[in-house]
Amino acid sequence: MVSKLFGFFARPTYSRLGSSDEEVHDDEAGLLKQSLDCTASVEGSLEGLAPRTSDRNSLSNSFLIFNSLFFCLSVALFTASMIATSEPFMLRERNYLLKRTSEPSPILNVIDIPMSTKRLNGTFIEQHPKSIFRQPPSPEVDAAWERVETQTPIPIRRQDVLNQGKDPSQAAKWPESFGFGPDAYIGRIDVFHQIHCLNRLRKHLHWNFDYYYGSERMNKYHELHVSHCLYTLLQNLMCTGNVDVYPHFWADAQDNAFPDFSINHKCRDFEAILDWHDRHAVSLEEFGALRRPPDMQPRVMSHEFKEVFEWYDDEHPDDGYVGTEIA
Repeated sequence: MVSKLFGFFARPTYSRLGSSDEEVHDDEAGLLKQSLDCTASVEGSLEGLAPRTSDRNSLSNSFLIFNSLFFCLSVALFTASMIATSEPFMLRERNYLLKRTSEPSPILNVIDIPMSTKRLNGTFIEQHPKSIFRQPPSPEVDAAWERVETQTPIPIRRQDVLNQGKDPSQAAKWPESFGFGPDAYIGRIDVFHQIHCLNRLRKHLHWNFDYYYGSERMNKYHELHVSHCLYTLLQNLMCTGNVDVYPHFWADAQDNAFPDFSINHKCRDFEAILDWHDRHAVSLEEFGALRRPPDMQPRVMSHEFKEVFEWYDDEHPDDGYVGTEIA
């Protein structure tokens, strides 16, 4: 009877003829142990079964075991289906991954900030149409920069001030007449301040010109180099989009609340990165001595690129062989 009931679940086993009821029970327990490792409760029920003294008891216990096994299988299948059709619970929290790598920010709780992979425009030669952020000064250029360096403040809460390790009693608040409620402090989002600083540098590049360049001949290369660097930095600032907030305080030398820029950030260990780099980097002398292997096809650069880098000379005459690459 036992072998018939459980032959579906496990490989058949054999016992000596003439075994006692106790031996049959032991044989059955061994068979069950081979066929299934279910939950502790089921194992406990097996241990609690009395020795079989009759075919009726044997059949009753077998059905009990079968029902237990069927229940375990149902639970396992249900659990597997739930895992297969749903995301981990923690990932359902808004901006969960960003919160793990950022200081607490109210922005992360009120808007979705999706992540995407973007290839930054790091070309040295300008593409056409030229980005507004690489163009020379004009009202249109200034308007573009002013849009992304917005200076307008926002309301933040007392907890946002505390999250930056600041004393709310020293932080400037919005008057209740603004409609933000009694717990509103004056704040700004840090990424816009970073872009503001970059724009300020753009406007003051001439300050150190004589010190660094003196009588050096300026050409198109220098102009492109500066616009390339500014545009690359701007794209990186906009890409990371730091949403840490900073409070304001009242100063005796200002009529308006003054920003407290000294705030916390989630920072990567720059010294660790620099240390690894220095231990693995190749010297510029060694790098500069490298030349293209014969089996490597070069990219054919545009005529403008070759002119900017002053490639044309007696050794490299202008043979009209130009491409479209602008690096």
